[in-house]
Amino acid sequence: MNMRHLANEFRERHGMTGKGGVVVFFNGTAEGWMNELRDPHAWVPGCIAIDETGNTWESVGGNDYDGAKEWSAISNN
Repeated sequence: MNMRHLANEFRERHGMTGKGGVVVFFNGTAEGWMNELRDPHAWVPGCIAIDETGNTWESVGGNDYDGAKEWSAISNN
């Protein structure tokens, strides 16, 4: 099952469908939702964020202790 599908399931399960924002994944598991893509330092490098239209970002730079430095676009629709 792809992450986009998992993000949609997460939104449905938590009542977030139609509310925008992003679902954030760590090691392939949906770990949370944010109303907008922000605070990369709150996530370790390698996390994936997916918005409702399928745009995807990865948290990059930094380290596991201090968190990532930024979100980098992987794909945008």
